Amino acid sequence: MSQAAYLVGAAGAGALLVSLGVTYALTLRIRRLRLERERALSRAYEGFARDMHDLVGHWLWLASIRGELAHRRAAGDGPLREDLEEVLRAVRQAAHSVRNLSAAGHRISFPGEVARAKVLIEGFGAYCSVRVDVDELPEAVSTALGAVVREGVTNMLRHSRVKRCAVELVEQGGRLRLTVVNDGAPRRETSAPGSGVGNLRHRLEDLGGTVRASGGKDGWFTLIAELPDNFSE
Repeated sequence: MSQAAYLVGAAGAGALLVSLGVTYALTLRIRRLRLERERALSRAYEGFARDMHDLVGHWLWLASIRGELAHRRAAGDGPLREDLEEVLRAVRQAAHSVRNLSAAGHRISFPGEVARAKVLIEGFGAYCSVRVDVDELPEAVSTALGAVVREGVTNMLRHSRVKRCAVELVEQGGRLRLTVVNDGAPRRETSAPGSGVGNLRHRLEDLGGTVRASGGKDGWFTLIAELPDNFSE
């Protein structure tokens, strides 16, 4: 083989190797792009599912509360009361299905519950003030305090003729202190907290916290939860 032929063969082999290298690099790049696209789509689907959960859950909860109030007011109308019972059962079943469908990917959070509480309460024509002096909360604390806000708002909308309420989270004396207060509470509700408060008490005890509820003769109802502030570090 002449030197010229050898050089041509070597150049051809080199070109083939370069071509194979480029092809391999492009293949890897395409695979990475596909994986990135799949991850982006997955994140988009998850975000859409969370948004749908919050939106549908919000309106189902509101419909349930409105339905309970209408059911209570229809005590003297038998047929209407029966119709409302059917509506309430359907709404509650739908709400239960939504919760089960997204339970794995949806968690209660304090910021989320405060935002939802303000929308719900103002949707009922009442005024709601919010004060939060704590920047960030660990997930367990955020979940626990979010449950307190949800319970407080649920009770005030179901059992009170609320016109004004306030949600406040501050750090005082080495502890986180959450206060949920509202007016319009009937006296019978101020003397005996329900099972919901008892469930909150167990939840906060696991974090070294406490929760208590009290009502006054003036119709104001107060729900207070406290936790050691070392959870906020």
